Parts: sequence; C-alpha cells; structure tokens
Amino acid sequence: MERMTGKETVKNMEHLLKLLHKEWERSGRTKAEVSIDITDKKEVGVKLAAEIQERQKQLEAAGMDFKECMELSKENFVLLRLARKIKKAGDRAGRRENAVSFTVEMDKEEYKLFSTLIKVQEV
Repeated sequence: MERMTGKETVKNMEHLLKLLHKEWERSGRTKAEVSIDITDKKEVGVKLAAEIQERQKQLEAAGMDFKECMELSKENFVLLRLARKIKKAGDRAGRRENAVSFTVEMDKEEYKLFSTLIKVQEV
C-alpha cells in the first residue's frame, strides 16, 4: 500500500466530512411527535438559534480534540435540521386560519436534543 502525502490526507478528510454532513442532514425514522403552540414558535426558534451559535463558538475555540469536534458538529447539524422542521411546520400552521398549535415529527437524535433544550410535557 502506498504512503499518503499530507495533501492527500487532508483531501480525504475533507471528503469524509462532506459525506458526514450529507448524512447528518437526513432525518431518521420518526420516534416522537411534539406539539408546539403557535405562540411559542418564535421562542423555540430563538432558543434553537442561540444553542446552535453557542455550539459553533465552541467549535471555533481551540482546545478540543477531533472526537469532541465531530460530536459537537453532529449535534449542530441535528439542531439545524430540527430548526428547519419547526420553521416549516410553523409556517404551514400559520397559513391556517384557526391554528393554535402544530406538530413536528422528530427522530431519536432530534427529540433528545429538543427535550434537553425545551421543557417537553409528555402526554
């Protein structure tokens, strides 16, 4: 087997990260449905955005090993995916005249992060 140069290693790592990002953008099988009041939509969005920004700051700070960076990056992608879902469902509900709440389907990872950030009342 040939020895790789530094440039080849960097190129391979960049390719691997692109593949991971594509995978992380995909939602898994629905494990939970969460109902959110229309009045809470903005608050939930602000909270998610703040968490994403905080995690991004941590990623940009030095001192984390590769494994920690990848885990934090993955969580950020899950949060971004979740924020997109909530915005889309909220916008759809906002177009209905008498909507008071909307439901968002979440996979296991999305629900885990959502429930740690926002108090979820189990029914």
